Amino acid sequence: MQDLVAALVARRFYLEHRTKKQIGDELGISRFKVARILDLALRDGVVRIEINTPPDVDLDLSRQLTDTFALRQAIVMREPSQIGRGCAALLTERLTEEDVLGVSWGRTLHGLTAVLPPLPRATVVQIIGSIPSADLNVNSLELVRRLGESTGGEVHALHVPMILDSPEVAASLRRAGYVASTLAMFPRLTCALVGIGGWQPGASSLRSTLPADLVAELDKAGAVADICSTVLDAAGRVVGGDAVPARSIAITTEQLRAVPDVIALAAGVDKATAIAAAVRSGLVHGLITDAAAADGLLKQA
Repeated sequence: MQDLVAALVARRFYLEHRTKKQIGDELGISRFKVARILDLALRDGVVRIEINTPPDVDLDLSRQLTDTFALRQAIVMREPSQIGRGCAALLTERLTEEDVLGVSWGRTLHGLTAVLPPLPRATVVQIIGSIPSADLNVNSLELVRRLGESTGGEVHALHVPMILDSPEVAASLRRAGYVASTLAMFPRLTCALVGIGGWQPGASSLRSTLPADLVAELDKAGAVADICSTVLDAAGRVVGGDAVPARSIAITTEQLRAVPDVIALAAGVDKATAIAAAVRSGLVHGLITDAAAADGLLKQA
C-alpha cells in the first residue's frame, strides 16, 4: 500500500505536473508529507530518473570544473571541434529578446559561425576591433554578422582595428561617431562571449599586434593569457596597467567585469594555463572547453 501511495504521488508530481500543495490537498496530507513521500520514492526505486546526456558532452568533467573553480556553468565537449555546437546550444537556452550580447574574437569562438541556429532577437555588440589573421575566413566582423543574422536583432559593429599605433591615435578614433556609438553599448551588455588567448608566441593574436618593447614588458610581468584588451598573469592578475587598453579599441577590464554573465570559449591542452588565469581573474563566469583542456585545467587547481 505504501508503494501504491508513493506511485500515485510520483505520477501526479512528475507526469501530471501537479504541485505538492495540490497533491496534498487531494490526499488530505501536508505538502511536507508529499515531499517526504517523493524523497522515499526515489530512495526505494519507485521512481527512477534517467538523464540522457548528449554523447559529445563530458558531464563528469563539466561538474568537476564547476565545483573546483566555482564557475556558474562549465560545458566540456569531448573534442575541440564540438565547442561551437555546445555554445550554440547554450545560447539557444540562455538568450532572450531583452539581452545585449557582446562578442569578442578567437578561432574557437569563430567556430560558432558554422552551427548557429535561429536565436532570440537579442542585440549583438562587437566588443573588440579587428585583429589581423592569416586565415581570412576568421574575423570578428564575420562572427558578429552571423550572430546578427541568427538573432535578427540590432548589430553594433566596430569597423576599426583593435590595436592602433599609439594611444593618441586610439583616443582620436574612439571619438569618431561610428565608433563611439558602439562603445556606448558596452555598459548595456547583459552577456558576453569571449575567447582566451595563450600569451606565448604564435598562440596570441593580440601579442602579435603589439610592439616588441611592450611585449617584452608584459613577458617580464609574467603574462600568460589575454581576454579582449586585458592581459593576465598566472594568478589572474591584470598586468601591463593601461598600456594595452590605451592603444586599443576594445572593452576595458572594468567594463568586462561589469558584465553580468561572461562566457569564455577556449580549447586545447596548451591553453590550460591561460584558461586557469582567466578563471582566477574573476572576469569569467562560464566556460565552454574540450576534454583535453579541462584535464589540464584541473591539474592546475
